[in-house]
Amino acid sequence: MLAAALTGCAAQRLKAVAPPSAPKLVGRWTLDRAQSEHVDAAVMSLETQLRGLLRRARRAEQAQSEREPTRRHGERNPTNPPAGGGEPTLHEPGVVVSAPLLGASWVREFIGHVPVGSYLGVRLTPEAFSLHSAAGIQQCILGVPTAIAYGHGGANQMCGWEGHEFLIVVKPLLGPQLTERFALSPNGELVLTLHLTGHGINVRLIRRYRRTPHAAPPVLLPTSD
Repeated sequence: MLAAALTGCAAQRLKAVAPPSAPKLVGRWTLDRAQSEHVDAAVMSLETQLRGLLRRARRAEQAQSEREPTRRHGERNPTNPPAGGGEPTLHEPGVVVSAPLLGASWVREFIGHVPVGSYLGVRLTPEAFSLHSAAGIQQCILGVPTAIAYGHGGANQMCGWEGHEFLIVVKPLLGPQLTERFALSPNGELVLTLHLTGHGINVRLIRRYRRTPHAAPPVLLPTSD
């Protein structure tokens, strides 16, 4: 039931079947560095937003402490202990964050979904989508919510078509949603947009790739013994 609830919204709008005249995303691509945004800038923006959430959480904790009934010598009422086991926690509409542990995992996951290196290989069958880079292979089953390892508590992943764009939507059990969006620009470049949004976070990174049919995929070392 939980997985269905988390992915219900994505399931309603993502289609496993490509639309008529769908863009040809399949192929070998190389990064157009001059036209792509820098990962460092996106990470700095994310860290700045996390620091802002932490400051707001601390102010909220202080305000709550001042409002609570006190015992002798200003001692906090033991029936209202600090949220998060002593860590500042911010509870607002659409915002629940305990710092700093969870915020660090969001940064790590965002960076981990940026393709490593200049090469990008896209494969798409009626059943699955796969993305090949120097970091390895990322796969997704079309139209099927899948539990994956992600941050603290894992996530559910869903992929499919939204109009003429292909999306991978990662909805964690705790934390902002990560959306990977693949589209073709008017001049035929592959545009990859990573968007981390929710829980007071809104960070976007756009990378552009040129189609390069003869690009050699990176050699991946075996990861098992």
